[in-house]
Parts: sequence; C-alpha cells; structure tokens
Amino acid sequence: MSEEGNVVLKARGITKRFTEGGLDVEVLKGVDIDVHAGETVAIVGASGSGKSTLLHLLGGLDAPTGGTVELMGQAFSRLNAAAQGRVRNQHLGFVYQFHHLLPEFSALDNVGMPLRIRRETPQRCAEAAAAALASVGLADRVRHRPAELSGGERQRVAIARALVTHPACVMADEPTGNLDRGTAGVVFDLMLKLARERGTAFVLVTHDESLAARCGRQLRLVAGRLADAS
Repeated sequence: MSEEGNVVLKARGITKRFTEGGLDVEVLKGVDIDVHAGETVAIVGASGSGKSTLLHLLGGLDAPTGGTVELMGQAFSRLNAAAQGRVRNQHLGFVYQFHHLLPEFSALDNVGMPLRIRRETPQRCAEAAAAALASVGLADRVRHRPAELSGGERQRVAIARALVTHPACVMADEPTGNLDRGTAGVVFDLMLKLARERGTAFVLVTHDESLAARCGRQLRLVAGRLADAS
C-alpha cells in the first residue's frame, strides 16, 4: 500500500440518511476509504446499494449526513460552495454512464470546457483539449459534434474532458454502462492505460464484476458499509 503522503482522497465515517415523508433510510453507515495517487479502485454492489450516492459524496457533489471527505488534504465541509467548486475543478474529473456532452459544441469545445471555467485563454483551452483528444485516439474527431460520433467515441470524449485538467482523481459512475461489451472493453482499457501513464487515480462504481476485477483494488458496498471484495 502506498504511504500516507500519496493519499489524494480520504473519507472517514461517512454516513448518509435520506428522510422524505414517512421514509427514513440510512444508505451509508460509516464508510472509510483512502485513495492513493495512480490507484484504480472499483466499488461494486447491488443496484440500489448506494454506490452512486457514495461517489457523489466522495466527489463533493453532495454532503454526507456525518463524517468527512478530504480531497488533496482539504475537507469539503470546511469550504463554501464556491471554494468546493474550485477544488473539484482543480483536482477531480468525472465520467458518467451517459456522456453529458453539450450537443451544440464540437468535441474540442466540450473537452476544453473545464479550462474555460478556469478562465484559461482560448488558445490554451484549444491546445490542451486537442492533446487530451489525441490521448484517447480522437485526434481526427476534434471538430465533430456528439451526434456525429459513435457511442464509444462520445465516451472517449467524456474521458478526455475528465482528464484535460490533469486531475488527481477521476470519479467514474458506470462509465461503460451504455456501451456494448466489445466497445466497453476498449474504453475501459483506455481508462486503465491513462491511469498508469498519468498517475491519475480512478474510482469506479459498477455492477460489472469482470470490469471491476481489472482494477487494482475491489471493494464491495453491502448494507451501507465497504468491505474488501476479494
């Protein structure tokens, strides 16, 4: 295991309770996890077990009912909304089951969007986006809009967008769930390759045990708690 200094994401005692009407459901019951630089971690579990909820908490997209999440040593709970957004933009990338690309923009503009949010120059955005697209094998698709790309190509654009800021960690929620088995394998191979080459940590939530088995570490979410999946 990597030493403490290489931890990019840390969660301690994470709980999450949803209360609505007469329902009171505790989804997470004290989750601890350390994610190290360059590590690929798969979190598996049954549908409805809270995998996506946990990923949103780890990414600072939602607040836990209890416990703490730290990204690069900064606790989300100590930051206001604007500061949380800046930390996410600087250190995190996100890939979802659906690509969430903006249909009216080219692949180049979609990938450059996180840098535009940073107010980088248009030239810098274009150069970095082109390099990111080349890294996922789409150097010849930079001017194409999402409707002009295949499903696998759109997901590769989404991966390029997640990586364009050189984040410490990428959070991936069923990133190959909408792809056929062959295309899913190609896209997943690419994610693992980029993790190795860039030293970027990947946290993947999936129901696909075969994909999870290819990650460096597998954890299972059962009854609101994380355990080793081996």
